[in-house]
Amino acid sequence: MTQPPQPGTGPHGRPPQGDSPRQSSAPTAAPSRSGGIGARKALGIIGAVVVLAAVAIGYFLSQDGADRAGAGDCLKNNGDPIFPDLRVVDCGDTDAVYKVVQVLHDTVDTASCQGVSDIAYEEQADRARHKSGKRFVLCLDGIKKK
Repeated sequence: MTQPPQPGTGPHGRPPQGDSPRQSSAPTAAPSRSGGIGARKALGIIGAVVVLAAVAIGYFLSQDGADRAGAGDCLKNNGDPIFPDLRVVDCGDTDAVYKVVQVLHDTVDTASCQGVSDIAYEEQADRARHKSGKRFVLCLDGIKKK
Protein backbone atom coordinates (compact mmCIF):
# COMPACT_ATOMS: atom_id res chain seq x y z
CA MET A 1 0.00 0.00 0.00
CA THR A 2 1.25 3.44 -0.76
CA GLN A 3 1.33 6.24 1.71
CA PRO A 4 -0.16 9.58 0.91
CA PRO A 5 2.43 12.22 -0.01
CA GLN A 6 3.75 14.38 2.84
CA PRO A 7 3.20 18.13 2.63
CA GLY A 8 6.14 19.82 0.83
CA THR A 9 7.16 16.66 -1.04
CA GLY A 10 6.59 15.51 -4.58
CA PRO A 11 5.01 12.27 -5.73
CA HIS A 12 8.12 10.20 -4.96
CA GLY A 13 8.85 11.69 -1.53
CA ARG A 14 11.31 14.26 -2.82
CA PRO A 15 10.78 18.02 -2.69
CA PRO A 16 9.48 19.47 -5.94
CA GLN A 17 12.21 21.15 -8.02
CA GLY A 18 10.76 24.65 -7.80
CA ASP A 19 10.51 24.59 -4.02
CA SER A 20 14.12 23.65 -3.19
CA PRO A 21 15.52 25.84 -0.39
CA ARG A 22 18.91 25.99 -2.22
CA GLN A 23 17.46 27.53 -5.34
CA SER A 24 16.71 31.25 -5.38
CA SER A 25 13.93 32.76 -7.40
CA ALA A 26 15.91 36.06 -7.80
CA PRO A 27 17.67 36.51 -11.13
CA THR A 28 21.44 36.13 -11.00
CA ALA A 29 23.50 39.23 -11.82
CA ALA A 30 26.39 39.19 -14.26
CA PRO A 31 29.80 39.34 -12.58
CA SER A 32 30.95 42.92 -12.15
CA ARG A 33 34.38 44.31 -13.12
CA SER A 34 34.68 46.38 -9.98
CA GLY A 35 37.28 45.62 -7.34
CA GLY A 36 40.32 46.51 -9.44
CA ILE A 37 41.67 49.42 -11.42
CA GLY A 38 42.05 49.47 -15.14
CA ALA A 39 45.36 48.91 -16.87
CA ARG A 40 45.43 52.47 -18.23
CA LYS A 41 44.88 53.95 -14.81
CA ALA A 42 47.60 51.75 -13.28
CA LEU A 43 50.08 52.72 -16.01
CA GLY A 44 49.24 56.39 -15.49
CA ILE A 45 49.92 56.12 -11.76
CA ILE A 46 53.19 54.26 -12.36
CA GLY A 47 54.26 56.86 -14.93
CA ALA A 48 53.54 59.72 -12.52
CA VAL A 49 55.56 58.03 -9.77
CA VAL A 50 58.53 57.51 -12.13
CA VAL A 51 58.46 61.16 -13.23
CA LEU A 52 58.29 62.40 -9.63
CA ALA A 53 61.18 60.13 -8.63
CA ALA A 54 63.33 61.40 -11.53
CA VAL A 55 62.63 65.03 -10.58
CA ALA A 56 63.48 64.34 -6.92
CA ILE A 57 66.73 62.55 -7.82
CA GLY A 58 67.76 65.36 -10.16
CA TYR A 59 67.02 67.95 -7.51
CA PHE A 60 69.05 66.20 -4.83
CA LEU A 61 71.98 65.51 -7.17
CA SER A 62 72.14 69.20 -8.08
CA GLN A 63 72.34 70.19 -4.41
CA ASP A 64 76.01 69.24 -4.05
CA GLY A 65 77.42 71.22 -6.99
CA ALA A 66 80.18 73.81 -6.76
CA ASP A 67 77.57 76.60 -6.85
CA ARG A 68 76.38 75.41 -3.42
CA ALA A 69 79.87 75.43 -1.85
CA GLY A 70 80.71 77.77 0.99
CA ALA A 71 83.88 78.65 2.87
CA GLY A 72 85.06 75.59 4.80
CA ASP A 73 83.36 73.05 2.50
CA CYS A 74 85.40 70.31 0.86
CA LEU A 75 85.14 69.34 -2.79
CA LYS A 76 85.91 66.41 -5.05
CA ASN A 77 86.38 66.54 -8.81
CA ASN A 78 84.10 64.22 -10.79
CA GLY A 79 85.52 65.61 -14.04
CA ASP A 80 89.14 66.08 -15.09
CA PRO A 81 91.68 68.93 -14.76
CA ILE A 82 90.59 70.48 -18.08
CA PHE A 83 86.83 70.20 -17.48
CA PRO A 84 86.36 69.94 -13.71
CA ASP A 85 83.05 68.92 -12.19
CA LEU A 86 83.40 69.92 -8.55
CA ARG A 87 81.01 68.47 -5.98
CA VAL A 88 80.67 69.19 -2.28
CA VAL A 89 81.63 66.23 -0.08
CA ASP A 90 82.26 65.65 3.60
CA CYS A 91 85.77 66.79 4.55
CA GLY A 92 86.46 63.35 6.04
CA ASP A 93 85.66 61.69 2.71
CA THR A 94 88.64 60.07 0.98
CA ASP A 95 87.55 61.71 -2.31
CA ALA A 96 87.88 65.25 -0.89
CA VAL A 97 90.75 67.02 -2.69
CA TYR A 98 90.02 70.75 -2.19
CA LYS A 99 88.86 72.95 0.66
CA VAL A 100 87.02 76.21 -0.06
CA VAL A 101 88.84 79.18 1.49
CA GLN A 102 86.64 81.93 0.08
CA VAL A 103 83.67 82.32 -2.29
CA LEU A 104 83.50 85.42 -4.52
CA HIS A 105 80.02 85.98 -5.97
CA ASP A 106 79.11 87.77 -9.22
CA THR A 107 82.61 87.65 -10.66
CA VAL A 108 84.82 85.41 -12.76
CA ASP A 109 88.06 87.23 -11.87
CA THR A 110 90.29 84.45 -10.57
CA ALA A 111 93.09 86.93 -9.81
CA SER A 112 91.15 87.83 -6.65
CA CYS A 113 92.31 84.53 -5.12
CA GLN A 114 96.04 85.36 -5.43
CA GLY A 115 97.61 85.40 -1.99
CA VAL A 116 94.41 83.90 -0.50
CA SER A 117 94.54 80.33 -1.79
CA ASP A 118 96.44 77.87 -3.97
CA ILE A 119 93.85 77.45 -6.73
CA ALA A 120 91.04 79.54 -8.21
CA TYR A 121 87.99 77.94 -9.82
CA GLU A 122 85.51 80.05 -11.72
CA GLU A 123 82.11 79.21 -13.09
CA GLN A 124 79.64 81.29 -14.99
CA ALA A 125 76.36 80.84 -16.86
CA ASP A 126 77.50 77.82 -18.87
CA ARG A 127 74.12 76.13 -18.95
CA ALA A 128 75.39 73.30 -21.16
CA ARG A 129 77.46 71.87 -18.29
CA HIS A 130 76.10 73.49 -15.13
CA LYS A 131 72.55 74.60 -14.60
CA SER A 132 73.26 77.13 -11.86
CA GLY A 133 73.45 80.14 -14.16
CA LYS A 134 75.52 81.89 -11.47
CA ARG A 135 78.88 83.63 -11.76
CA PHE A 136 81.36 82.95 -8.98
CA VAL A 137 84.95 82.17 -8.09
CA LEU A 138 86.00 79.62 -5.51
CA CYS A 139 89.37 80.16 -3.84
CA LEU A 140 90.58 76.64 -3.03
CA ASP A 141 93.41 75.01 -1.14
CA GLY A 142 94.47 71.46 -1.90
CA ILE A 143 93.88 68.94 0.88
CA LYS A 144 97.08 67.22 1.92
CA LYS A 145 96.61 63.44 2.13
CA LYS A 146 98.27 61.73 5.09
